[in-house]
Amino acid sequence: MTTIKEVAKMAGVSIGTVSNVLNGKTNNIELIDRVEHAMKELGYRPDANARSLKSEKSGLIGFVLPNSTNPENASLLSHIQSKLSEKGYSILLFFSQNNKLLEKKAIEKCLEKRVDGIILFSSLKRKKEVITEKEGTPIVMVSYSEASTITGDAIILDYSRAFEQILDYYERKGRTNVALIIDESFYQNEEVIEIYNKRYGVKGLLKISDYSKERGFKAAYELFFLHPEIDAVISGNYLIAEGVEKAIKLLKIEDIEVAVLKEGNWIEDEAAFPVQISFSQKKIAERVIEKTLDAIENPKTHEAVVERIHAEYKETRTVLHGVERNCSTANLKFALYESPTSISLTMLAEVYAQQTGTNIEFDLYKYDELEHCVHSISDSSSSLYDGVMMDITWIDELVRHNVLAPLDQSNIDFQGFIPGLEQQCGVVDGKYHAVPIMSGTQLLFYQKDLFENESLKRQFARTYGNELTVPQTWSQFNIIAEFFTRAYNSKSPTTYGITSVSGENIYTTISYLNRLWSYGSDVFDDNGKVLINNRTSLTALMNFVNSSKYSSPQQLYSWDEAVEDFKKGHSAMTILYDSYANELNDYTKSKVAGNLGVGYIPGGTPVLGGWSLGINKNSTNIEEVIKFLTWVSSDHAVIPLALLGGSTLRKSYYESNDLEDSYPWKNKVLDSYRKSRKRILPNVKINNKGRNYIYSHVISKEINASVRGQISEEQALINIEQTINRLMEENK
Repeated sequence: MTTIKEVAKMAGVSIGTVSNVLNGKTNNIELIDRVEHAMKELGYRPDANARSLKSEKSGLIGFVLPNSTNPENASLLSHIQSKLSEKGYSILLFFSQNNKLLEKKAIEKCLEKRVDGIILFSSLKRKKEVITEKEGTPIVMVSYSEASTITGDAIILDYSRAFEQILDYYERKGRTNVALIIDESFYQNEEVIEIYNKRYGVKGLLKISDYSKERGFKAAYELFFLHPEIDAVISGNYLIAEGVEKAIKLLKIEDIEVAVLKEGNWIEDEAAFPVQISFSQKKIAERVIEKTLDAIENPKTHEAVVERIHAEYKETRTVLHGVERNCSTANLKFALYESPTSISLTMLAEVYAQQTGTNIEFDLYKYDELEHCVHSISDSSSSLYDGVMMDITWIDELVRHNVLAPLDQSNIDFQGFIPGLEQQCGVVDGKYHAVPIMSGTQLLFYQKDLFENESLKRQFARTYGNELTVPQTWSQFNIIAEFFTRAYNSKSPTTYGITSVSGENIYTTISYLNRLWSYGSDVFDDNGKVLINNRTSLTALMNFVNSSKYSSPQQLYSWDEAVEDFKKGHSAMTILYDSYANELNDYTKSKVAGNLGVGYIPGGTPVLGGWSLGINKNSTNIEEVIKFLTWVSSDHAVIPLALLGGSTLRKSYYESNDLEDSYPWKNKVLDSYRKSRKRILPNVKINNKGRNYIYSHVISKEINASVRGQISEEQALINIEQTINRLMEENK
């Protein structure tokens, strides 16, 4: 192992100088370069133990898990490791194998390594023994039972409420002989066992297994052999459930349902388990890390508490639940915006077509092309398309011009959408005219390892005098973008600081609006008067123009192109709508997958986007279109639509645990929606193009000219103001 002495020798400096470089105590660039070059050549890594003797912190967190066999434990480990890494900590991992002695030894080993804190996932039952925080080292326990007592923090995983819901479900289904097969660790959950025994205890249908398919098979086979009257089974985990299913197939048992206690996974659950209860391992990890780090970093103010996290009960239904075959064949045609959601919609609709006999055709258009198409329908009363996809800014105008058929008499569950989407639903005089189909809130995506790299953090601190963190303001955004642009920093691991859309289009205007609103200005006031030409707007535009220096000179004209560019890993950050981000975390297509950090956009003012589907009032197939929209906007279609690359605005999707590992930004969407703002549109129709023309062309044209250096920022704002006023005057 390379030593600090060897680094000093190769760099031609003293050991003290190497130490000063590591601790950020020198700004001598020549010395820093020599030391860092030597460290890289020798593969030197600072000795965490040696450094901890001085800092009194090891940077290590002990983590004791029952086992790695249970898939949920593996998932929890992955989330905790990832989140601790973000905070600059490493894991010292031990497995207790549900053995009291091994668990105790693991804690002692953690203390020997001088860990800063211990996370103990204990499945052992303790009635008398109390675990105390050893030698001032905080311990956070995760347990199924409150009988496992600790003087520090504890998180109790409470299955009782959801478990009772499963029993109620079976009771409604008329299933009265329900077997319970669980592993030894879950048997310690006294509340659940008590609930079960009150209903079925006298029947002797409880079996203790371990967490394996083989033991699950053996336990189920024995129960079925002795109790052929069993009509339902609850399995303690997914591995046991697989063993139960194998026993059912081997014995050729019919009409039996299997419920499972596991982390939700639509691919596994959709046809296999009618009901399940689960925890989000990601959410457990977040709470555990929050408690652990607060106890470590704020020992004087931290208060240890016992917290319960309740499991989620969910009934799984098939994608085509409630969809029936039509008596007669219908032919439907839709005009869609070319986007990931539209492409996934065309693929998923094939399932609906096969089930119902309804033929569905989709035409995909670019943004400007679709806008022209939709307004052509408005002007000509064309019936070419039965349904159209609409940007949020078009809907109100189309409703006012009587283009869209009302949906107030349909069976569409509008209450199931994210609250506050009245505009996207086209609500006018209490009537709905559109179905939200594509989400639209902006998030900041970044390469996580860049912000965790100690060498880069030291360099940033030396250069700018601040800590390298995910940007919260637009001025921070530009500084960090500059730092990660190789033309301005030869040591940057990325070529560019940001990936951004450019050109004369709506996307460029949206990127400017983020800054404009953050700085406190707007295009129009509440009365529709133009106010964009002011000093605040100028500051925002100068920031936007400055950002362009840190992006690729290659022209990217859409969010799709920005996604393709960011996937290559050449830039540090990008801002995108969530509905375009799905491929970023696809390991087969993206170099940033697995290294994807997600945050809220700087300034906290996302531009509300999103798309909806509506029915052309001139369609001759309105009833069949309503049936299709009812299905495609329902909770049943949400998961496959998302898996195929689409997005949704169904509230249930964001409140559930589904796909949170695949799409790590999912839990930020609702908060970002609450922060999102709508564009103010003037009450005029401009050049037969719609009111949105001001944003898609007028503003972006002048911004683009300013970015290219053809006009000044001041002149760009003057031109925007004059052009908008002229258009409004001409179209009164």
